[in-house]
Amino acid sequence: MEVYHDNNIWGKGKPETKLTAIPVNRSFLWDKQEILIPAVYVGKAGAALDVCAKIPTEDMAAFLKKWDYERRMSLKTPEEFEQLDANNPASREFAVEICLDNTPLLRRMSSSMRWYPENIIQMGFSDPAGEDRFENNKSADEWMDAYGCDREYCWYFERLCYNWNEEPILSPQKISLVFRSNLISITVGHFFTDIACEGETIKISHPVTGQEYTLTLHGCEQTRHSFTEIGANDMVYPEYCQILSYSITPEIDRSLFAILDCAESDNPRMVDAQELTDCANGPTAILMTRTSVDPKKYTIVSSLHFEPVTRVQWRVVFRIKPKSDAETSFPIKTDSPF
Repeated sequence: MEVYHDNNIWGKGKPETKLTAIPVNRSFLWDKQEILIPAVYVGKAGAALDVCAKIPTEDMAAFLKKWDYERRMSLKTPEEFEQLDANNPASREFAVEICLDNTPLLRRMSSSMRWYPENIIQMGFSDPAGEDRFENNKSADEWMDAYGCDREYCWYFERLCYNWNEEPILSPQKISLVFRSNLISITVGHFFTDIACEGETIKISHPVTGQEYTLTLHGCEQTRHSFTEIGANDMVYPEYCQILSYSITPEIDRSLFAILDCAESDNPRMVDAQELTDCANGPTAILMTRTSVDPKKYTIVSSLHFEPVTRVQWRVVFRIKPKSDAETSFPIKTDSPF
């Protein structure tokens, strides 16, 4: 398999960035999932790691039974797509930290793809009417052949590219890896606000730990914004929204928690010359972010609409790791075949 430092999992790169394969051929279990490390690729330009994650066919079949083709095609809201992603065993993406001979490398980029056996494709990937036939990517078939992956299973393939932190390591003797799951979003509740919401409290629970949190609403302000100075000349943009101020106890890392508007913003519209003149006489611009004097208070801006917003439905989202981090190390035998 030809691997280049300056390209993704599907394409070819510049000849001077072509990397040399160093077979690893080791596998391990990460929270009951089999992970195969077929090879690491090295060269003066950098390094690349190929990872093959096995997905049990029965898990994929259960997902497709719950989320059949028609249901998947009918999704509309961000919350629905998050639910789909959280249930999909093929969406479990991850980041990998790598050391070669105890020297850490700097992650540059990653790309991924999936491969499914024919019975899974027939079960729910294609349009039942036969108008939308799903086929595995040609590059995914090449990975299956190159690395001898079992065709009775589904597979998630990822190629991670790295830069050297110091001098290139062209004949590594040991590889050490740390796998970290990407966060997934879980909505745990909904609530409504208007300008009279000050002092209201809302109880929510973490979907994994069960930890109870209390949201305190400190006020909701209806505002109007203008985009006449930054938008396209022939477009008019939605201007009305609410700004919600709140706090949460106990405190939680802001990367692991969010409050989001259930509704999406209205789409900008093209306007004629008269409407553009009217828009130019609209309100002056207002900053979309606010800084609270109290560091424990936060503000969130609702979606934007063309008409005044009097009531907003919000959803409470926790971002969780599907599984714990995993560490593993292997000796590298440079004379071993793929």
